[in-house]
Amino acid sequence: MINNRQQTINKLHDKGQSLVEIALFLPIFLVIIAGLVEVSNILVTQNSIHNATRVGTRFGSNGGQDEGMVLSVQNAVTEVLDLEEGYWDMWSIRGKVNEAGSDFEDWEFVHVFGEQQTQVFTNVVEADIREQVLENLQTDDDGNTPSGIAGDLAFVGMYVGHDIDSILGMNALEELAGVNSVKSLSVMRKNGVEDVVTEGCTAFPIAVDENIRSVAENTDAENRWRTDFDYPSPPPNYLSYIDHRPEISFLEAREGYLYNIQNGASSGGKGWLAWNECVGSATDLQGSLIWPGNSNDHTPIPGSCNQGPKFEGFMEAGDDTDLDMHVDDWIAVSTGNINSGPGRDILQDHIEIGRNLRVIVYNQTNGQTGSNSAYLISRFAIMRLIGYRLSGNESFIMAEFIRWDNSCGQDTQITP
Repeated sequence: MINNRQQTINKLHDKGQSLVEIALFLPIFLVIIAGLVEVSNILVTQNSIHNATRVGTRFGSNGGQDEGMVLSVQNAVTEVLDLEEGYWDMWSIRGKVNEAGSDFEDWEFVHVFGEQQTQVFTNVVEADIREQVLENLQTDDDGNTPSGIAGDLAFVGMYVGHDIDSILGMNALEELAGVNSVKSLSVMRKNGVEDVVTEGCTAFPIAVDENIRSVAENTDAENRWRTDFDYPSPPPNYLSYIDHRPEISFLEAREGYLYNIQNGASSGGKGWLAWNECVGSATDLQGSLIWPGNSNDHTPIPGSCNQGPKFEGFMEAGDDTDLDMHVDDWIAVSTGNINSGPGRDILQDHIEIGRNLRVIVYNQTNGQTGSNSAYLISRFAIMRLIGYRLSGNESFIMAEFIRWDNSCGQDTQITP
């Protein structure tokens, strides 16, 4: 009897001891797990920033301007990171090394994006960046520094800083403020481009009439706010777009203004585009709408087009020698029907991700109908789709204006 009682006491004692051990160890274990989560988040973000910085620099090395370099960085991380300016600071770097390769003949270090609030911004010393860039240019792929390797070298680069949004909400802790911030530097040769002009723009196959006006909440006009969306359902609330202003000309658009882009090659219309005469089907159109687009893809594919190889990318309507998309080029319409399951899924994906898309803006049509119609490019704009209706006779896209885009060296474009 006594033995049984003693055994019971011993078991209770062991359980009590285990609970005490768990109580002591559990907080430490949770801290370790939290630390691993945060460190993993930092490493993944750091890798994304390094990749995005290289993408932006590559755009610049091919002749792209600062605005396009910023957009390239944003597009590279749009699915994984917050794009609000308060989390970012970006600098473009341009210059030329002297003949001896020992110092800079020209040097530009320009803050091109951000609100100057990141941890990175407060610690940036231009002289240090300058030294890092020169060292980078003087070093070959094997880590050697042969004499004169950087002589007369024209270059483009980017320096990007991003404050990481803590998964566990630890951003407020001062000791983590510097840790939860990453920076990246990338520099590339200028690829022989003398002037800051690219070979051609890339875009998504949507054409917008520059004569449209921003939507009004209650009106019978074409530029009214619609509620009969196919997606999303229910439609977004008109009043939730606090930066919007009604009845504003598209040429005077500002970020946050909303535009109802009607279907059809007429005043206020939008058109689905075919990059060349061989890609007018619904399947081709869907392929061109998939991120990141294929307007600049001239890789030959099976088939032939106007006595030449077939490809997916842009060729000016009426001029099969022009493969570079610029202002004053003509683009043919697509007769493909986007109102299909795959087509809807593609547009829905753009909306859910909140992607910024470069679209064609036109000011003239060739006056023809059907597959013979074409639009004359007047400029390019960055827009974000917020909803659409593809069914019925009054199909439309509702889109939010982000900014004008002259990143392809389109100096002839007018920015209001």
